[in-house]
Amino acid sequence: MDINKLASRIVRTTTDEMPPKKNPAAVALGKLGGLKGGPARAEKLPPERRTEIARKGAETRWEKLSLYNEVKATQTAAILLELNGGEMDYAKCTKLLYNIEREALNRWTRPVVFDDLFSLPYGQVVSKTLNRAKFENQSAKSFWREHIETYNENNIRLIKDCGRGKLSRAEIELIKEFDNKYKDKTPGQMIDEHHNAKLFPEWKDPGHSRIKTTYSDLLRILGKTPEQIKEFEEDLLELRRLKEMTK
Repeated sequence: MDINKLASRIVRTTTDEMPPKKNPAAVALGKLGGLKGGPARAEKLPPERRTEIARKGAETRWEKLSLYNEVKATQTAAILLELNGGEMDYAKCTKLLYNIEREALNRWTRPVVFDDLFSLPYGQVVSKTLNRAKFENQSAKSFWREHIETYNENNIRLIKDCGRGKLSRAEIELIKEFDNKYKDKTPGQMIDEHHNAKLFPEWKDPGHSRIKTTYSDLLRILGKTPEQIKEFEEDLLELRRLKEMTK
């Protein structure tokens, strides 16, 4: 059946079977009042407040379409923890997660967990995973915190098996490869590497703030062609559309 016809049928069915509980005229007037009142209230706000409200609104809309895969992020970190006796320095683990995400983009033009990438004063980060790993955020519920605990400001440990089912064989091999590559590096050395323009040219000094590193910018830095980047962007857009349709 044509999807538009299906949508029309659903609308007709629901409106026929569910009589309105409110007077339509009153609802319309209420909406009109809201439309008039919203801009009037906004005009009374200082410019900085209006900007902040707009930014938060944009972030909320973007978050709904985020492709971030917390399960894969947790399983990736869990493998790193297993390879290091069940616990690791918090900074080293999150740096490894960034490096793995970066290399996945380099090899396959596709990230592992679709995290948000940012330049922070101490280097590049996977933002959503970093927020879950922070010691001060341990009280909030999430798949990550169900399986991984930050037990002081510097260390995380595996508290419950989370499996590997969401990760491909190639992704698991990449995780093991990078654990071995950085086995003898200290957290401080990894942070220093992120400040090395030859190794991580995407890092930009954010001062006391943060600067977003887009996938497209990182792909350019990694030497991908305009055609490869365009194809990636189109795939990303399609994935977000599919997510929006299945919400």
